[in-house]
Amino acid sequence: MSDSVRTVQEFCDLMVRRNAEACRTYLAADAVYQNCGMPASVGVDAIVENLAGQFASFPDSYEYVMKNIAGNGDVVLTERLDMIRTPSGVQGVPVMGAFVLADGKIRRWHDYWDTSLPMKMMTGEDVSGLVPVSY
Repeated sequence: MSDSVRTVQEFCDLMVRRNAEACRTYLAADAVYQNCGMPASVGVDAIVENLAGQFASFPDSYEYVMKNIAGNGDVVLTERLDMIRTPSGVQGVPVMGAFVLADGKIRRWHDYWDTSLPMKMMTGEDVSGLVPVSY
């Protein structure tokens, strides 16, 4: 496992702690985080604030379950389930993530996912046909 892949895996594993401040050490000062289709968070302080807001929105659960991870140099791609508690229990939102590291820190982080899926989950809609069957 490359150092970049290891760093991203550790960062994703840290999400279960739901401590945005703990994530700070993995992020470059000028890092950019963006859920595609939403405005970017620019800079480590903005990213930590964004993550704290996400953790507050889902106070009973939050973790990343890694399905696949691959790296090429300082670029790491993840396929994961971001777990949230819904009225139906804990469910996973399928997410593809792209991380670019510099000097061992995450410099760019883009996540690609269906932004309507969590709301469908939160309202109790049956989403079983919307999540890949291999999960």
